[in-house]
Parts: sequence; C-alpha cells; structure tokens
Amino acid sequence: MKRKQTSTLFICLSLLCALAAQSEDKVLRKIPVAMGLAAHPVNGGDCLLSDDEFQYIAFYDGEHKMTVGKRTLGETSWEFVTLPETVGWDTHNKVVIFQDVDGYLHVTGNMHNHPLKYFRTKKPRDISTFETINHWTGYKEDRVCYPNLVQMRDGTILMMHRFGGSGNGMRIIKQYDEKSQTWFGPEHPITNGMERTPTCNAYPIGKIQEDNNGALHFAWCWRETPDVETNFDICFAKSLDRGLTWLSWNGKPFELPITPETAEVVDSIPQKAGLMNGGSTILDDAGNPYIGYTRFDGNGRNQLFVATPEGGQWRVIQITQWQQTLEFEGRGSIPKSPPTPSLRWKDGKLHIRYGYSLVKPSQGVMIVSREELLKAKPGSLAVQPPQTSSLSIPNIRAVNRGPLPEGQVHYMQQEVARANRDRKPESPKAPTMIYVVETIQD
Repeated sequence: MKRKQTSTLFICLSLLCALAAQSEDKVLRKIPVAMGLAAHPVNGGDCLLSDDEFQYIAFYDGEHKMTVGKRTLGETSWEFVTLPETVGWDTHNKVVIFQDVDGYLHVTGNMHNHPLKYFRTKKPRDISTFETINHWTGYKEDRVCYPNLVQMRDGTILMMHRFGGSGNGMRIIKQYDEKSQTWFGPEHPITNGMERTPTCNAYPIGKIQEDNNGALHFAWCWRETPDVETNFDICFAKSLDRGLTWLSWNGKPFELPITPETAEVVDSIPQKAGLMNGGSTILDDAGNPYIGYTRFDGNGRNQLFVATPEGGQWRVIQITQWQQTLEFEGRGSIPKSPPTPSLRWKDGKLHIRYGYSLVKPSQGVMIVSREELLKAKPGSLAVQPPQTSSLSIPNIRAVNRGPLPEGQVHYMQQEVARANRDRKPESPKAPTMIYVVETIQD
C-alpha cells in the first residue's frame, strides 16, 4: 500500500526563476535589508522592483507587519515605512508592489478571501506618502485572493484576482488609468465556476504572458473543491484587447465567463491524477505559448509535461520518465511538493528548470529547441531526477523587476521555514535577515 504524502497548493514561480539567476550569475554583493517574518514562506513573489534611480522591496517584518523599503541603487542603506496590515499564518497573503508610469507606488496583499487591501503613494517614489485606498472598481472586491499583476510593455497595468474561494470562485481582470488614478474593467469575470453544479474555480498555470503584438496568453487548471487532488484539465485563452474579450488559440471567441464546459482544453486530465496548480507559462519569439506542469503518467508516476500548439492543435509532450510517485491531498499551503517546471525562453531555446523535492531540495535544467521538444519521447530529455544541489531552494524568494545597471540581476534572499497549511507552527522559526543579492551575468 502506498504511503500518501502531501504537496504544496501553489508554486512560487519567482523562486524557480531566481535559481536560474543565482546559478548563472556572479554575486557582486549581498545587501542586508531588515529582519523579516520567517516562520512560513509568505515573503516573496512580486515584491522587489526598481526604476532608474531607486529599488523598492515589500515584506512582512519580524513582527508580521507589512513593510516597504527603499534604497538608492548603488547604495546599501534603506529607508522603511510600515503599513497598517499585520499578517497571521496564511502563506497565501504575499505582498505585491508595483509602480505606474508616473512613478507612483502601489501595494496590495494580506488577502485570502478577504476584502481588498490596497495602498498607493500620494507622491511619486515617496514611500512615506502611502495612503489606504482599499478600492479598485468595487466589483467583486469583498472576497479577494491571489492578486496577479500584469505590466505590459507599453506601461499598461492589469490586475487579475480571484473572487470567492478554492473550488468555488471566479477570475476577474481590471486595468489602471494613470491619468485619473482609477481602475476600470468589465463587470463580468473571465472564468466562473460559482454558478455550476458542482462548483469549481480556475487556478492560473504561471502568470499571464504578453507576446510581441500585445496579445495576452492565459493558461489555467480547474479545481472542484478546496482539496488539491480535485484539480482537473489544463485550459487556455488569449486576449487581443487587454483582457476585455478572450479567444481560443485558433481565434474562436469565448462567451464570457468561460466555464469548464466552454473552455479550450489543452490536456484533458481527470481529478486525482496528480495535477498540481502552479507550473509555468511562457512564450517564444514567434508568440507560441509553452505550458509547463506536473501530473501523473498512465502508471501513476509524477512526470513533467509541456504543452504547445502545433499546426492548430495542442501537443502535450511528456518530458520525464521518472519512477517515483508522490501522492497528495488536502487544503491550505502544504509543506512538500512534487517537481514542477519553470519555463524560460532564451537565445532561441526553451529552458525547463525544475525543483525536485521527493527526497531533498534540488534542481535540474533542460535546454531544447522547439524542434527538439516536439520530437521528444518520454524521458529522452531527462531520464533521472537531478542530483541534490548546493542551492538552498527555500532561501530564494523573488527576482527584481525593472531597470538595473547593465548586466545586473538582483534577487531577494531569506531563509524561511516551509509552509504549514496556513496554521501557526508548534515552534515558529525566529525572524531572519532579508537580503538583496546583486549579481552580474557572466
């Protein structure tokens, strides 16, 4: 009889991207920021950014208080401001910080099916002028979770969030108008699983991606209950008008909201088949999407898969041929996870990076062309799990967004405890130092 193990409810993509940055770049210096909450991995995600003069970081301090820091690029001293939010033990409640084209800073976070919490500065770049707003458009903002930031190349700011709960929710997108400093958007969701029987909700597979023509690409799976094992189906939609309307890959318009019955199914996967929400979606130079995720193969083994369109149809490629099985179930932020891929397109190749935690934290990477990927047979790209790496995966929390000195990559580092199903641990880990690590590409 198999011993059932558990897996994380979500995957921090910034964490895996940061692994690539650390392994490929040379460290210039490691700058202390402040002591931060370390009893669970709530610090990280879209929390580190820069403009052409300053760098900003958002986190929970050692007393669980929401904090924003600022430094001049090139210097090591920080100034801080504390916002009127205190996080508990819910690992979903990460802080998101972003900056509009006029330099005003925005912060949202500490929400998991709670009313919207949102702050904006009264003056550009001035963290001492944050004010509490707690309002975007007002549509479906009393049960907000997972604020998903999309900053387009032309400066347009979009925010997608969930309304409702796990297994019973909808996805809504809104746009920010810099001139009026207000938000707007359609008063209908992109996806909706709340008005069907049984209910469900959509979990994004990575972040929404923008191609070179300004189209948005969105991949997700569905979940029928709060239990992770009820995930099913990988689906896809694209938008040519910043999220107002959505199309299939071949351009067929969807009647919104999209439901499991009307969605374009990329990979038909039943419940209890090892499908993890999380994963990764990226685009190549030609605008082809690649959706990376993990599920069981036909023998009940955890495998990595990448789906991409070819000739108007979706191709699902099994990357690995592993022999291990990690079964999982339950709700909340769960401590351990099966391997889940993080994808990157660089120099005409697909880079597939993954953490492997059936035994110990480790990492592996595969680099293939599109042609090699489409010809790959299960296990031909990676037969064995990667060897344990010297990198400490839980320590890497976020990668900087925004301009930096030429050739530099910055990431946030903090030693933290694993998730504990959103409950207080018996012996909470004491606060640890948060660092910004400056690296230069070789």
